[in-house]
Amino acid sequence: MMIRRVYALLLFIPLLSGCWDYKDLDRLSVVTGMAVDPAGGGRLKVTLEVTFSSGKEISNRAVAAEGATTDAAVREAKKQLEYELYYGNMGIVVFGKSLDIEASAEWLKSVQEIRETLYIAASEEPAGELLQSEDGVAAFRLRNILDASETVKPVELYRLKDSVPLFIMSEDKFPLLAGSVSVNGAQI
Repeated sequence: MMIRRVYALLLFIPLLSGCWDYKDLDRLSVVTGMAVDPAGGGRLKVTLEVTFSSGKEISNRAVAAEGATTDAAVREAKKQLEYELYYGNMGIVVFGKSLDIEASAEWLKSVQEIRETLYIAASEEPAGELLQSEDGVAAFRLRNILDASETVKPVELYRLKDSVPLFIMSEDKFPLLAGSVSVNGAQI
């Protein structure tokens, strides 16, 4: 009797393997960029640039929401989207004017599927404006600007350096790399 139970268990073990954590791309909102700004009254405004599949088309858009914490603002932003957020392809996070970058980055460290290295930057203007574009690929443009720079490299979230790149907007509303800003309590 005991031998039969062991054999039955051994027969079921192969059925337990496989893609237990598989996520269908057609059911995900892939976050490509994120911006965090102060919203007044101690609140934060989070802007997420997401890519998602709708049928055979791929769409991009930015969604923004406010909350008392980064996590609360992201939860509010999720309500505007049909699918679950996936952070595995996020390549850039931009922090807005007068925001404590180090404290705000703490939430990023708690996101399970986030990349270990990504670009972290600051903006003289509201960071959410950098992710607003008609074609919805502003995060890719920002990453290309940083990739083209010979001095700026992606950073490990767990090892934020003393400074991060600073973006400013040109007169024609194009983001320009303008130097760097301190990570600890950035006051731009």
